[in-house]
This record gives sequence, structure tokens and C-alpha cells, in this order.
Amino acid sequence: MTNPASLSFPEMSNLMAKMPTYSNYRSEAEAAEAERVFRYAMGFMLKECGEHLLGIAETRAQILSSEMEQMIDGLIERISLIFRRLDREGVVSLVGNSADAIAELEALDTRLILMIEEAMNLVRNLETDVPAASWFKTDADRLSVGLACFSEMAEERNYLLGLGWESEFQWNGGR
Repeated sequence: MTNPASLSFPEMSNLMAKMPTYSNYRSEAEAAEAERVFRYAMGFMLKECGEHLLGIAETRAQILSSEMEQMIDGLIERISLIFRRLDREGVVSLVGNSADAIAELEALDTRLILMIEEAMNLVRNLETDVPAASWFKTDADRLSVGLACFSEMAEERNYLLGLGWESEFQWNGGR
């Protein structure tokens, strides 16, 4: 079970304050800036998770088994995939009915924030005074599943914002 007191109120309130207000988007530039701010804030917190995992791997290198090291590598790779999805650029253009898209985006954003909170709690459970084997038996798999879900939701956000994977190729209509 995670310890909710391990996350500071300012950390989470700062992230929540950066949530976009989609109904206030009046221009492409405004939408892109709001997205950039929110995505960077989420990425920063996930970066902290990755750095904590790497720090634990470095300080406990002699007591971690190869499976544990591989698990940490897998968790870092999941975080890297999320970074690639959060780094998606392009013109923000809500897909379909704007009201429906906004409602879905707001729900996704709330879930993503809760997932970041859980990820940070799980990562912080792996402290130097906690037996590593215990953390790898209980929390590592939960973190891995949570990061995979986060990645899928980040891609869903990209789709709803008109930033699907094809936006990476900057199609300009000709050769």
C-alpha cells in the first residue's frame, strides 16, 4: 500500500495548476503553449521517478540481482516511451465534437495526475532502508503496469488533440 504522505502537497498542486483549460483555447498558439506547460510538468515528475530508480540502482548495485536491474531498465524504458509521447508536437485541433473531446481530455488529465501520484509513491517506496526484494515483489509490477497505462492514456490525449503519431512526419502534401 502506498503512503500518501510521501508526496508533497506543493508537488501535486503545482501539477494540477498546470492542467489545461481546454474551453479557454482561443488560438493554436495558446493551445500549444498550454499543452507544452502541462506536458513538461508531467514529464518533470516522471523524470524524477526515473532518476530515483537510477539512483537506487547505482547505490545498491552490489545487492540487486540481474532480474532487479532488468526490471529497473524496463521501468526506465517505459518512462522514455512516455516522454516520446508527451513530446509530440503539431497543431492542436480537437478531434470530433469539441464538448465531448474536452470532457474526455479533462477525465484523462485527472487520471494521469493520479497515476503520476501513484508512480511517485511507488518509486519512493524503494528507499535505501527498505529491502529491495520486498519492493520488487510488490511495487515494481504495479509501477510497470501503471506506466504502461499512463503511456496509453498519453497517446489517447495525443489523438484527441489531433497529435496522432502521423504528426511526427509533418506531411506537407507533396514530395
